[in-house]
This record gives sequence, structure tokens and C-alpha cells, in this order.
Amino acid sequence: MSKSLFSQTLYGAAYYHEYHPTPRLAQDMALMQEAKLSVIRVGESTWSTWEPNDGIFELEWMQEILDAAHAAGISVIIGTPTYAMPPWLPRKHPEILADRRTGQPIPYGHRQNMDYHHPTFLKYSERVIRKIVERYANHPAVIGWQVDNEPGTEVLHNDGVFQAFKLYLAQKYKTVANLNKSWGLVYWSHEITEWDDLWRADGNTSNSYNLEWRRFQAIVTEQFITWQAKIVREYVPKNHFVTTCISIGRPAQDVTKVAENLDMTAVNIYYATQDGLKYPVYEADLNVENVELPAPFWISHHGPMGFMVQADIARGIRQENFIVTETNASFTGHGPATGYFPSFPGQLRQVVLGLVARGANMVEYWHWHTLPYGTETYWGGILGHSLTPARTYNSVAEIGAMLKDAQNKLLDVRPTNEVTMIYSPDSKWALGFQPPLRRKFEVGNMGDPDSYDRFFASYYDLFFSQDFGVNLRGSHKLPESPADLLKETPILCLPALYISDDATLAYAVEFARLGGHLILTPRTGYADDISVVRQEVMPGLLAKAAGLHYDEFSNLSQNTKVVASDSTMGSGVLGEAIGWADLLISDGAQVLATYDHPMFKDYAAVATNVFEKGRVTYIGTMPDQLLGRHIAQWLRSIHKDPISKKSNSESIRYSRGTSHDGKELVFLFNWSWDANEVSFPFASKNYLSNVDISAGATIKLGPWDAQVIVKN
Repeated sequence: MSKSLFSQTLYGAAYYHEYHPTPRLAQDMALMQEAKLSVIRVGESTWSTWEPNDGIFELEWMQEILDAAHAAGISVIIGTPTYAMPPWLPRKHPEILADRRTGQPIPYGHRQNMDYHHPTFLKYSERVIRKIVERYANHPAVIGWQVDNEPGTEVLHNDGVFQAFKLYLAQKYKTVANLNKSWGLVYWSHEITEWDDLWRADGNTSNSYNLEWRRFQAIVTEQFITWQAKIVREYVPKNHFVTTCISIGRPAQDVTKVAENLDMTAVNIYYATQDGLKYPVYEADLNVENVELPAPFWISHHGPMGFMVQADIARGIRQENFIVTETNASFTGHGPATGYFPSFPGQLRQVVLGLVARGANMVEYWHWHTLPYGTETYWGGILGHSLTPARTYNSVAEIGAMLKDAQNKLLDVRPTNEVTMIYSPDSKWALGFQPPLRRKFEVGNMGDPDSYDRFFASYYDLFFSQDFGVNLRGSHKLPESPADLLKETPILCLPALYISDDATLAYAVEFARLGGHLILTPRTGYADDISVVRQEVMPGLLAKAAGLHYDEFSNLSQNTKVVASDSTMGSGVLGEAIGWADLLISDGAQVLATYDHPMFKDYAAVATNVFEKGRVTYIGTMPDQLLGRHIAQWLRSIHKDPISKKSNSESIRYSRGTSHDGKELVFLFNWSWDANEVSFPFASKNYLSNVDISAGATIKLGPWDAQVIVKN
């Protein structure tokens, strides 16, 4: 649907005129016009403004905002306000407050603190949604609708949700006997004799219970969003899109499914700025005493991978282009927890082009003006607290002019990918419940609930280091046959795919048999689709194709050097293993690297096996960046760089794509303060300036620079 809606890449900001202590609508619109902004998002946080008291609606205040935007040539996305409810609603109906634990409602005073499964909350939500959408469905400025905002923030422990969960289990497992057997509830005398014996989630210790509980929470979230979208579609023209604003990683959300019944994917993408965008980033850079990382605490990737991986997840949700409803305009400040790190000059432009390269058709900042009050007082907007245009505004205006001049050149870019990676919320939940990795710098803890993210990041970053484009998919989004996938990408990676059914593993084996390169990692295929461990020699169904097995695995109490076994991947120390080691025993696989360790030296750290027409490679640890680059360079020796880039710096990385009219594009980035150079063996042209570049000519990139070239 996205391809028919936009005539060019949209660029803008969330705009809340109602938050201004004094009106300045005309001034804001003039500044937006000057900066060549083309879209704003409004209304999603303002239920108390739309409905200041029960049944008392004030809808006209939005009219002047939409009229002003339309007069300025700026399109508008309206948000339904259901993620932040007015205080009169829980006062009248305290039962709708979300329980973070059974019987413990979240105190009022925040947002996303409601039980959106509760029929009373749904009744009030439906009423306000219908009023707003009916009033503004046909305003000429409006192009789309965002239902709710960042859904899935809370895992709901309310009684109605729990009762519905029991019904979900009864429908799925049919009998309590099936549930007892499937989950292994004989352990610790947890067998139930009727459905009402099922205990609350607060004290649960069953792996299978946890996984089904999290799946059900995601279903509740998806149903809520789909329900809202259906209401909106009753009123709006067919050329309006309906979406929601996804924050990747929310605990009650399956990011691979939540947008399936919407018209397009819309995501929030926040990332580390300043030196947090530097590449390469070494482990030593992240562990220096008295050095603050310029990143919000929730970001698991550092360097440009931090926003690239989110963009790849976003495109993978529907396997189509997406829009960015929020991203950094300046610092992302919640005090010391996130820090105040406005972008270096050039970084905003780099990120916009990076998002476009990975499939974004819109980039929108949160937000236009920095607030003078509230919990997000120090979350920087395009305008600072003074509301006076300054450096950030000037950078945004330069990007706006670039996109305006480009017209539709950067619209509907289709990323060119060489790798398919499976992204698995199921595995994330399961490895959060029983973490395999320990927290850094802590002793005696129960494990790192972010284990999946750490595993996933290490392998994604490995591919990034050699410019492999990555397509991220949920396992249910794989093409119908492995042969179809092989036509798309030559490499399939199953990073920490702990939760998997037999069919997915068989699919992966067939992919390799037909000629693909299958890459396996720790925890791949270890448990089945209800989080019960497979009782077979690991990696189980994958073992024959991998040409190896393992009987044991171990945490690593400190980083362990990994050394080359022969010259295939280099010589000497290749890097370090972090946190984990599968103790791999070759059954015919070629051992590429082992551990420099008195015991672990007898086991493979990395091994590869030619399997019929293809190959299976097992990476038995979480590699540091140096080891990851050695593995990636070896992969490049097999899967040749299609554009043969020559560069004087590792800081120069590229992303390939195809324009909407079939042109082959290369997006170039210099992630450093140093001026650097790159060249290609083919004639090309600067896509945005139309300057010709001869074959082999040097292309100069300044500090924090980005360019787009097109092959002639």
C-alpha cells in the first residue's frame, strides 16, 4: 500500500501545539515550511483535551492545526489517544488500571497504565475514537491514522486477562492431561486436575507457561490494535493508511506480528549519538572506566548497527517498506539514565539516508519543540527550550532541502540483501526467562534477561562489518519453500533460535542441501515450540548437516582468546569468545578456530561443513568484534563483495538497494571524525548531485558524511 500513497520521501516531526504555553501556530508552520518538512503527527497524547470529562467532547481545537498544516503544504497523521487516559476515567472505573502484578494496579500518573483487554476501557476508547475519526476523516491535510502508541508496554496481570489466558490454553491444549504432559508439570507436583488449578503468572517457574503467557499477551496487544484499526477504517477514505507506532522490544508485543492487520509498518527508532555512532567500536571502547556511553540504556547495539538493525526489523515485519514515526532529533534525555548527547554535525543526515537505504519512506522526529514541563522535559526536539532555530534546526532544514530536491528518487528503495536472519520474539522471551548469559560485572546473579539481544547483536554486527545486507524475518514469514528463499539470499542465519518447531529446522537443512549457506549459533534449535528442551544430541536435527555435535556447553567467566586452526580464516589469535561456548566436536566438519584455553582447546569454536550442494557453518560462541570481523572476512571470501569496494578505512560502510525505477544504488557512510576515501571499479554518478564518477575514481567522504551513488 505504501507505494501508492507517497509521491516522495516524507520528512517531519511529531507536533503538539497544545503543549505550547502560548500559541505560536503560524510561527511554527512558517519554520516547518522553511525547513521543507512535509509531514507532522498530531493528537495521540491528548485524550484529556479531546474529552475533558466523561462524555464532554471538545473536538474543534484540532481544526486550526490541520488547516494551518494544509495551507503550508504539510500532510498530517492523526493518532488515536488511547495510550494516555484522562484522570476522570480511572477515578470512575479504577478496575481498568493495569495490574503489573496480580492485584497490584499501576498508580495513575504515567501512561500506558490501562488494561486494554477490559471491556469498560474498550467502551470508552471506542467512543472517543469514533468521535475524533468521524470529525476529521475527510480533512484534506490528513493522509493517515496511527492507532494507539507504542503498544505492548505492560504485561497485564488483571483477572480478566488471566481468565482469558486459561481459555486460550484450553482451546490450544484441549485437556488438562495434554497440558500436564506437554509442559512437564509432573515436576514439583504442578500437575493440574482442572483449568482453575492453573496458578497466576507472578510466581511461575515453568518455561512453557512463561512462553505461552508471553505469546498470549502479544495476542491481546495485536487484537487491541486490530480492533482500533477496524473502527478507523469505517470512516476514513480508502487512500488513508492505518498503522500503529511500534516500539521494538516492548514486553507484551510480538513485533513480527503486531502490524499484520495494518496497512503499513510504523516504528520508533532511537539510537546512540555522538561517539555512539562511531564504527568500528571495540569491546575495549565499551568497558573503559569513567567513560559514559552516549546511548540510552535500552539500546543493545552500539555504532550505526543500533539503528540499522531496527530498520531491518521494521522492514521484515511485512517484508515491505515502512515509515519511521519517531527518531532522535537531539538528545534522548531521561536524566543520567540516558544522558544528553545531541548529534554531531552530519549525523542526522547520515541516519536519514541510512533509514532510507533500509526501506524507510518517511522519517519523523520526536519531536518539534522541546517541552518546558513533564517527564520528557529534557527529550530534545528540533527546537530547543528557547524555541529559537539553532544548529539542530539548521541540520534538519538541510536534510529537508536534500529530500525536496531529490523528489521521488529516494522513495521505495528496496534493500539488496545477502543474508536472511530469523528474528524470534519467542526465543527472546524464553532466553529472558532462563538466561544463558550472565550479566557483565555481576557475580551470583540469575542471568542476563537480555541474553537474546546480546547474542543477536553479535551476529548482526558480524555481517555489518563486511557490508552484508540483512533481511530480518519471523520464522512464519519465510518463503514457502527453501528454494524460494535461496533465490532471495544465499545465506540463512538462525541466531540463538532457541524456540523452534521441527519444520523450521528441516526448512533450514533443506536450504543448505539445495546450495545455501546455513549459519548456526549457540542455543539454535535447543528447545521445541513450547520451550521443552529436545532430548537428543545437539544440535539435533541440524547435526548431520553441520557435521558436528556437542554434549556440553559452558559459560565463560572471562573473555577467551580464539585461535585459527589452519590458514582458512587467518593465523594466530583471531579475537575473543564472550560469555558462552558450545563445546563442538567435529564429525567431519572442518574446524576453523579453537579456544586458547587448557580445557576448551580440544573443541571447535567455529567449524564449517560442506553439505550436498551447500554449506553449514557453526559459530559456537558469541564473538567479539575482532573475531566477528575475521569470520565475516572469511564469509566474504566465499560470498564475494558484489561491488568490490576499495577503502582506506573500516569506518566506511555501505548499504545497497534498488530505486523504485530499477537503478542500482550504493549508500556510502563514513562513521568517524576522519575524512576518508573509497573507490569502485565501475563508472557511477552521485545520485543526488548528478556528478559523474569514473571507474576507479576516488570518492571523498568528510567526517560523518554520507553519499548515494548510482551505477551507470
